[in-house]
Amino acid sequence: MWQIVDGDKELIQDKNLKIDFLGVNFYQPAQVKDIDFIPDFTNGAITPHYFYQRYEMPGRRINPYRGWKIFPKAIYITLMNLKEHYNNILVYISENGMGVENEERFLEQGIINDQYRIDFVKEHLAWVHQAIKDGSNCFGYHSWAYIDNWSWMNAYKNRYGFVQLDLTNNGKRVLKKSAEFIAKTAKTGVFEYEAELI
Repeated sequence: MWQIVDGDKELIQDKNLKIDFLGVNFYQPAQVKDIDFIPDFTNGAITPHYFYQRYEMPGRRINPYRGWKIFPKAIYITLMNLKEHYNNILVYISENGMGVENEERFLEQGIINDQYRIDFVKEHLAWVHQAIKDGSNCFGYHSWAYIDNWSWMNAYKNRYGFVQLDLTNNGKRVLKKSAEFIAKTAKTGVFEYEAELI
């Protein structure tokens, strides 16, 4: 548990204090609409639900395993918003990725063919690249995750990694197809994508 100690309030109020950089965890955009009811403030608790409701756009592209919308351009919009409204602070994408359930069904010759993950990362990287070209101070991109890992939300149900963690075979680790892609991209700083992505 945290507590306020001597000097904290003065530090927070220091108008000259600046953060070094911002890390943005980006998985999906949230779309909202006006509320269709009159808020009741009598209980004294004000939550965001008093001001908007979630909106699900018809025909949206989603990751069916999480129900999350896939809209890579939103990562560009986020970076441009930081550029235009927050003094173009130094920023990096600290998390981005997609979880998929039962990836073993995509096994081909002992390797998980996770082309969907490659496409997801390419699309987001393409928009990060465009944001940098348009002046964003984005200096990095970290994908979630290196290896399939335990999640607070669903344990090992959805897999996120470039490396398969085989829980039935003494924790054996096997590179997925995406591992080759991300290794090459990290080493060269180059990847190919269709121009129409942006």
